[in-house]
Amino acid sequence: MIDILMLSTEHIDIYTQYSIPIWKKYCEIHGYKFCHYGEKLIPDMAFTWSRIKMIQDHFKTSDAEYVMMVDADTLIYKDQLELSLERLITQYMTGDKKILFQKDGSDRLGIYFSHNWKLSLEMKRWALPNAGFNIMKNSPEVHEFIDTWLELGQGKLKHLADIHPRTQNVLLRGVMLDPKLDKLIGYLPSSIVSKRNTKFCKHLSAMTKEQIATEIKKEYDKIF
Repeated sequence: MIDILMLSTEHIDIYTQYSIPIWKKYCEIHGYKFCHYGEKLIPDMAFTWSRIKMIQDHFKTSDAEYVMMVDADTLIYKDQLELSLERLITQYMTGDKKILFQKDGSDRLGIYFSHNWKLSLEMKRWALPNAGFNIMKNSPEVHEFIDTWLELGQGKLKHLADIHPRTQNVLLRGVMLDPKLDKLIGYLPSSIVSKRNTKFCKHLSAMTKEQIATEIKKEYDKIF
């Protein structure tokens, strides 16, 4: 059993009117459960932290084996609707891996480029996690991972929690410094999910709400 989570409020209805039906259709095809959360969950933190809280809260009530979190500005290409998450999990969640993040980068001319190369060099990690798209196993180890992420953001690393890239800052400079938690992380290739040059899921960014809506609607119109 797999649950797919999305957090969005009415201020982005201009594009979630297209992205939510696409993800619901995908869940319908594969027998997954789509769970939409519609309000900010941590009043005194940046909105992006509510996504992490959403995952934490969902784990407490769900018996799904895996939970996938997708940002509202994502779309699935019509010709890839049949690609199952089980296939991705089997192929990429190997060994000690219990979490699959989108890479915060993309392929260009067959070569992977980080979207934040300065941060990559600083952290000595060419592949950085994009916190807006992930697949997580519903397990005690992952629960500890999420709990630690939120605890650091609200405590020891609170000074980083509202500095872009907020959740990624705390993830890289806190959670992933613990070898026990770091080893849980794997990555989906950019050919699966990215901002550009991807085949399965496109994750839009650095665009206006109107531009995002236009882009997602193109795929929505093909599906529906």
